[in-house]
Amino acid sequence: MRVLIAAVSAAVLLSACAPTRGRPVSAQAVTAPPAAQNYVWARNDGRRMADNPDLYRQGQADQAACTASATNAGTLNLQAFTSCMEARGYSRRST
Repeated sequence: MRVLIAAVSAAVLLSACAPTRGRPVSAQAVTAPPAAQNYVWARNDGRRMADNPDLYRQGQADQAACTASATNAGTLNLQAFTSCMEARGYSRRST
């Protein structure tokens, strides 16, 4: 489990170094993990992640942490992921 968390954390940190030119940024939400692509997560405080790169990176980091903590034996527990994201101040929105 620690190896998975370390791998996800490294991927998130490295993705922050990638150039953003030419890549679209979500309007205001972080996309859901592959198991739940029919929705996105938005901040409960109403601040738009697209307007603030730091908030966008924080949303990606929160999603990665919740994915890591809700994954067991390679399977994402969607209920645990949802609870984790809600506890971190996000709400699920349909796409």
